[in-house]
Amino acid sequence: MTPVRFKTIILGALKSWDLDKELTLEMDGLSCLIIEKSGLLVKVVFEEQAFGNIWKISKVGEKERVHPSIGAALKSLSLILCPNRPIGRVIFAK
Repeated sequence: MTPVRFKTIILGALKSWDLDKELTLEMDGLSCLIIEKSGLLVKVVFEEQAFGNIWKISKVGEKERVHPSIGAALKSLSLILCPNRPIGRVIFAK
């Protein structure tokens, strides 16, 4: 994973959920902070561990969610940022 690929994944997800104009994104390598106008903060981190890759999603004030795959991480992120949106499982990669 590179910082550019990480940013592409996060921005692509926000755009597909029509949230790219409603949120502020602060990137820092393989992590980012997503800020809603209401003040909600969500942190997304990608880490390479000895046992494999993990994605950490944490909403301020809640327990951190840890996922072994991008699919599960995106589902978790969508449930936080747009809880009333139907969940889909189609992911396209370039």
